[in-house]
Amino acid sequence: MKIAFVTSEALPFSKTGGLADVVYGLAKSYVESNHEVTVISPLYGDIDSTKFKRLCSLPVQMNWRQLVAEIYEVYVKGVRYVFVSNSYYFKRDKLYGYDDDIERFAFFNLAFLEIVRRMNFRPDVLHLNDWETAMIPLLLKDKKIKIPTVLTIHNPAFQGNYHPGALGDYFNLPYDYYEDGTCRFHDYFSCLKTGIMTVDKLTTVSKTHAKELLEDTEHYNNLGYIIRLRKKDFCGIVNGVDEEEFNPTNDQYIKHRFDSKNFETAKRANKKALFEMAEMDGEGPVFGIISRLTEQKGLDILPLIIPKLLSVNAKLFVIGNGQLNYENMMQDLQKKYPNNVFYFCGYSNSFAHRVYASSDFILMPSRYEPCGISQLISKRYGTLPIVSSVGGLVDTVVPLTDINKIGKSDGFRFDLNNIADIEKTIDLALRVYNDKKVMNTMIKNAMKYPSGWNDISDKYIKLYSKLIK
Repeated sequence: MKIAFVTSEALPFSKTGGLADVVYGLAKSYVESNHEVTVISPLYGDIDSTKFKRLCSLPVQMNWRQLVAEIYEVYVKGVRYVFVSNSYYFKRDKLYGYDDDIERFAFFNLAFLEIVRRMNFRPDVLHLNDWETAMIPLLLKDKKIKIPTVLTIHNPAFQGNYHPGALGDYFNLPYDYYEDGTCRFHDYFSCLKTGIMTVDKLTTVSKTHAKELLEDTEHYNNLGYIIRLRKKDFCGIVNGVDEEEFNPTNDQYIKHRFDSKNFETAKRANKKALFEMAEMDGEGPVFGIISRLTEQKGLDILPLIIPKLLSVNAKLFVIGNGQLNYENMMQDLQKKYPNNVFYFCGYSNSFAHRVYASSDFILMPSRYEPCGISQLISKRYGTLPIVSSVGGLVDTVVPLTDINKIGKSDGFRFDLNNIADIEKTIDLALRVYNDKKVMNTMIKNAMKYPSGWNDISDKYIKLYSKLIK
């Protein structure tokens, strides 16, 4: 099968969140199953393209604008990466967050259309991702080009909503598509809504989040009403992680490697090294947070639980950046409690691996979480996730509720809207930490969790197959 991803980011070249991991993981898994895979993405400014092959230049007409897309390719582990280059739109300091994002990704969508038209690119199925590529099904249908399409919603909070004039000004599409409701959403033109209405199959990244979206009538601008119109073509497939990269038996970033048989000594040694790096004294349970610092991630609960953590001399290691108020909060906590809180502003892959391998618990108090990846990675390292009861966190964490009934429990869950439940869950986690037998049993459960891409990719292949019969 010839499978193509069109995406705003993809490892190993670009990443801001889980989307990049998903595309990379699925693409690599497909190749291992003898499928032919192409990933099409923008060529951002920090991507080293010196070894890429230049394919051609393509003209891109965006209303009155006459533009050019330079097309490059490179192969990584059998996956063909095709890059759309334009210095004005993509040679910038970051991937997103600009006032002209709608124009930038409209150019990317139109450039992809030219790849299809002028390079005779015809995959068996086209897998699109989030609002940045959600206009492609309509663009194809408007040009009467038949390619089966799948759209995955990774984060429904970002919808690409703009003024109705953007439909013609940036996408060369007639206003009729706005008037007939195809693109209209609350008096805006919406890229994501357009994709939902015009794609062949629609997915999101966990079963529980799919249910949340179908039932939702209050959040995401009431997007649930729109998704329900496509209920028969909508499903949730949980994400995985790269089990080669996140493997404690051969992780190049951690000093003491381990498996499910010798984790106890190695994790203790890794923890000691982490303390030395952070210039922290003493012992105590270690909590990690590796996350974007945004309201979505529920980090405003930290001031509420810090007293509890301090009472047992717990250490908190946080990696991430985002909203300034949360960055300032973390800097203030580190300044106030230097022996208990360490904050790294930004992202370091090597440091993240060390925190995953050294921590006892990973904290994820998300307000919503379509799937989440940190809880999957942490379990690979025998680090128990403490998560809120939303989205993919429900699907991927088996919570302990009774310390005397461990079963397959590999983490903890709480209701973010219930302060008493949060405190109760933290107390339970600390009780487990002090009970070596229970703690070790849960760690072994966590390390057994199947988080690879093979089973997940099979589910997508079955979905694709329904479209190309």
